[in-house]
Amino acid sequence: MQLDQGQIHPLGRRCNKLIKGAELAYVIGGWLGDGTLALDKENHKQYVILSVKDFDFAAEWGRCLAIVSGRSKPYMPYRDEANGRWKVRASNVLLYAILKDARKDPSTTLPYLEENPDKALQGLFDAEGNVDELFYRIRLFNTNIKLIRLAEILLRKIGISSRIYACRQPSVISDPRSRKVYTRKYRTLYHLVISRRENIVKFARRIGFRIRRKQGALESLLRKYHSNAYLAHV
Repeated sequence: MQLDQGQIHPLGRRCNKLIKGAELAYVIGGWLGDGTLALDKENHKQYVILSVKDFDFAAEWGRCLAIVSGRSKPYMPYRDEANGRWKVRASNVLLYAILKDARKDPSTTLPYLEENPDKALQGLFDAEGNVDELFYRIRLFNTNIKLIRLAEILLRKIGISSRIYACRQPSVISDPRSRKVYTRKYRTLYHLVISRRENIVKFARRIGFRIRRKQGALESLLRKYHSNAYLAHV
């Protein structure tokens, strides 16, 4: 379900704002990688939540979410010590409706992303991407092939080619903090791989990372290419 800005909610109250643009693309991209939803029926709140290990990612996502929601102050991350994560949470009925559909099929968000594919990809790679300096490539991981295909479509829009691979994961995983053992829901892990100098340089120019440690790894990889073509992402 998609609601337009200012539409009357079935419960009779007005919905939150939803301002389209680059910030919305980043918010959706980041959420598709590391986000969850929560419904507070008692208080009639629909929460959009991001839970990540990097404070700078959470802070940027909260800043963009505030702009999307028409709020003057950013949503600030708070520490979830039990899980060792930084969290951002906000109630936004319109965004909740969009992301609820996206849980089943991420491609439903494409109309909100295709005008700003670079920012959508930045959010997604902040959440699920990394830089493999050893093999000169940038990778994106997820168990949802539809999300990986969406990333491939967005990359193609800005002229970056990529390839997709699949691998089987062990059926169980152990949590080093709690020492509990869990059964994986999905055993196939999909890799989207960006390689070759021209694609790496274009990724750095057009997308980049907001997470400092990942951006540092990208800059290190570019130095290995002895590239003077890199333009710092602002």
